[in-house]
Amino acid sequence: MSIADTSPDTEPAVRTRRHPRLGNWLLLGASITLSLALAELLVRLFSPTLASAYRPDDVLLMSPIPGAKKVYNRLPVNGGQHIVVEFNSDGFRGEPLRPLLHQKRVMVYGDSNVEADFSELAATFPKQLESRLKRDLGLDVETVNAGVIGYGPDQISLRLPGELAKFKPALVVVVIFADNDFGDLIRHRIYRLNPQGELTWSRYGLSPALRKQMQALAYPSGLRRLQLRRYAAAAWGVLREKVLGPPMMPDEEYFIHYVDISLAQSFETFQEYVIDSPDGGYSADPLDDYYDADIALKPDSPSARYKVALMEKVLVKLRDTAAQAKTPMLLTILPSPVDACDHYDMQVDARRYPQYDRSRLSGLVEDMAARNSIPYLNLWYAFRESNADHLYFRSGDTHWNDAGQAEAARLVAEMIERLQLLQKP
Repeated sequence: MSIADTSPDTEPAVRTRRHPRLGNWLLLGASITLSLALAELLVRLFSPTLASAYRPDDVLLMSPIPGAKKVYNRLPVNGGQHIVVEFNSDGFRGEPLRPLLHQKRVMVYGDSNVEADFSELAATFPKQLESRLKRDLGLDVETVNAGVIGYGPDQISLRLPGELAKFKPALVVVVIFADNDFGDLIRHRIYRLNPQGELTWSRYGLSPALRKQMQALAYPSGLRRLQLRRYAAAAWGVLREKVLGPPMMPDEEYFIHYVDISLAQSFETFQEYVIDSPDGGYSADPLDDYYDADIALKPDSPSARYKVALMEKVLVKLRDTAAQAKTPMLLTILPSPVDACDHYDMQVDARRYPQYDRSRLSGLVEDMAARNSIPYLNLWYAFRESNADHLYFRSGDTHWNDAGQAEAARLVAEMIERLQLLQKP
């Protein structure tokens, strides 16, 4: 090869051969990016259900994602239905709210018993209450399901001021679950009592690890949004049931020790928050609930006394917030199935715990309401008379069932009519 063969005249030919390769790589990269974006869009359109419909919240610990959709699967012993749960654009379960014109809007607050993922929308307590009020009072009533799984009265107290101003309800119904709502106040670490016994703020929030986990479940992307692992597990469950029969329910040993485990957890959580962490600290998992066994079994314990005092202060805060907004409030006390039922899966051995009183948890909330002039309805009495064993789910699911929600809706509607809470301006 001569020097002439390497002259600049040959360079354009070399460069011409390189450009197509670079263009192909760029085209391939663009195609992959476009394909992934299209796949993500299709997944979001055709797989709208999420592993979790809740996102981390700096104030409320967690909150429903507006427009989210999820599926709840009942245990076989409770019917085995698959229920689609949808949240509207305001983050409430159910259909979009109507523009507030002439209807009486009733907002119903509470925990998972009010959100009621385990029931079809029409069978939930808020919807059954709406039907009752429309029929009995002849009014145009719109109920708002403001229940959120894992919420306690502390989180309700944080929501109430803004939501009363925004949604302008004619009545607020607050459901207190006299099973784990006392303990929520300790687990969430939002409030505490100062040395004078007054309600004060605490330093609280989700731990970084829990926040990251909740965020990942709430906003999955790509193939994670398809929840392939969950569907594979569901398919395996169906196959296993065909071959081996229905899945085993929690064994008797679990039910026997449930109350003892709850008692130990109650004492431990109180020690961690009130004694060991006077300045607050990270909140526990908002979904980690258990029976308030310390109050039910050991009413004279420091843990029980503190939780009772804290609950009363929070209920007074709810009362004052509603009064300031000139909105009537009705407190509805839902008893624990452990206390209300004679033959429930989890029971208290009165021989081991002689201080146990099955009406105590509900009765304490009733006493607080009476002392502080809060209109209330304690469902414990009516549920006991109605054979409460038929009003709750079984096999470790402590929620009220459709029949329990129907009975509560009837009684609450009667109380609203009797006190003329919706007729008052």
